[in-house]
Amino acid sequence: AALLALGRLGLAAYDYEDIVQQYCHTAMDWGSLPERPSGATELLQVQVFIRHGARTQCTPDFCWDGDSEGNWTCQLSYLENSIMTNSPMTPNFRTMYMPGRNAIAGNCLTGQLVEAGFEMEKNNGKRLREAYIDREKLLPDTLTDFDIQDLEREIFFRSTDVPRTKQSGMALMSGLYSENQVGALPYLPLMAMDFDKEDMIPNTKVCLAVGPAADQYFSDLPQGHVDELKALCAKLNPSKTTNSDCFWWLQHLVDCMMSRVCPTVPFSPKNTTLPPSLLSDDAALMRRVWKVVDEVQWGYFQAMTKVGAFGALAYDFFTPAEQAAQGGETPKFLLFSGHDTGPMEPLWAALDLRKNPPFWPSFASMAVLEIWAMGSGPVVRWVSNGDVVVGPIPFAEFKAQLSALVGSAKLCHTTPVRTQLWSDAPETTAAAAAAARGRREEALVGGCGPRLGGGGCGGGRRGRRGRRGRSCGGRGAGGRDGDTRSCGCAAAECDGGIHRCARCAREAARRCCPGRGGGERCGCFCSIRGEGCQGRRGVSCS
Repeated sequence: AALLALGRLGLAAYDYEDIVQQYCHTAMDWGSLPERPSGATELLQVQVFIRHGARTQCTPDFCWDGDSEGNWTCQLSYLENSIMTNSPMTPNFRTMYMPGRNAIAGNCLTGQLVEAGFEMEKNNGKRLREAYIDREKLLPDTLTDFDIQDLEREIFFRSTDVPRTKQSGMALMSGLYSENQVGALPYLPLMAMDFDKEDMIPNTKVCLAVGPAADQYFSDLPQGHVDELKALCAKLNPSKTTNSDCFWWLQHLVDCMMSRVCPTVPFSPKNTTLPPSLLSDDAALMRRVWKVVDEVQWGYFQAMTKVGAFGALAYDFFTPAEQAAQGGETPKFLLFSGHDTGPMEPLWAALDLRKNPPFWPSFASMAVLEIWAMGSGPVVRWVSNGDVVVGPIPFAEFKAQLSALVGSAKLCHTTPVRTQLWSDAPETTAAAAAAARGRREEALVGGCGPRLGGGGCGGGRRGRRGRRGRSCGGRGAGGRDGDTRSCGCAAAECDGGIHRCARCAREAARRCCPGRGGGERCGCFCSIRGEGCQGRRGVSCS
């Protein structure tokens, strides 16, 4: 009762009084998407970013004494089979989790998407269909006349390689096109990648600066946040003594609480398994935990933006947006399915799409990037959870903002992932990406970096310029295998040359780090300032 009453307190300043309704997404539907902007003549492209729908507790870590009481009960599952090209090789199999044999109580996997979460995402898909198929005719009404190649020209669907995010994207797509509207297509392509390369979340494998930046962020927290974290952890888990350990555990505690109290998560009995101290006095302690975690987490994602952690993700969606604005060949509808920790909250933080708390994205949060044609030129509009939050603004303004975000990846001192999804990118985009790719392509060639505004793939112009008078050869699209004299290639500049460029970079690493077994493989790389061989944290390269 205390939790349901939170939304009726009517406090003057936001005090997380309605956090159950907000975070749990009890409405299940964000409502109709806004009408087209005044003066817009045609919708050119839509990109959709979602957090998965409602799920069970994400990890089995300690919450409180007695946290094993109660059960999660899941009915939602999915079928799996094996195919060779387009031909099924096996029957369909349904994965079912055995009761009592899982990390959390009940028959659910940790972090499993639940029925209400599926329906949330399906409702997202229905709203997208209503706005962009029925109203704007961006996509065809059905896919019955499509083959896979036709589909890939129109629609791109990407997810992190996690069951709940893939299933959430599938749910959204089923709202966009029902089963009888898919026609004879044998499958719908779902693009994923190894987590070592995933750039929708802060990833130390993509951006080496993430780890040190996180350490610095928690070291420099405002004293008010430090005092509150320490006070809460002293009360709830005294083993967590550092700023970072305390924060990450309290973030987990929020998940422990919400996965038990959310009306949209099938846990029983509700509320009674939580420690009474969290719920007493109108859930004051619960709201206190929520407030500090939400504020510190928002600052964390803002700090990650400053070190380039989301430059590669920005490149992944800016490139097709620019192609659409210029009338190029690119999918009209793109879906990125992920988590609260990426793409949702990083996107909100990096592009200032959220002005007020709570900053932690609700289940099934959805941000939509629209590219529109207008008489004065293309414009951009952002819609978040059904409301316009930015725009329409001229595409040039959007481009300046995104170019800066893409360029921030050079601060990572590593190469942000190039997914190679978009061919024939405009030269300006390729140049910005080349500048953003910072460490590997630039540093491993011993001081040769990409030339801004110049160089294309196979065009014969020099795509790299050396610093301090150094010549980097005459190739714009990337030298032959083993050609370490010029190392003129850049994976960011040439889709077809990434493997050749990687070999070229390895050769350069051997020259830069003699006797270290190939440089990067042993943790050594060439300094971007031309200072010779340097090592990652904890690695000696002398």
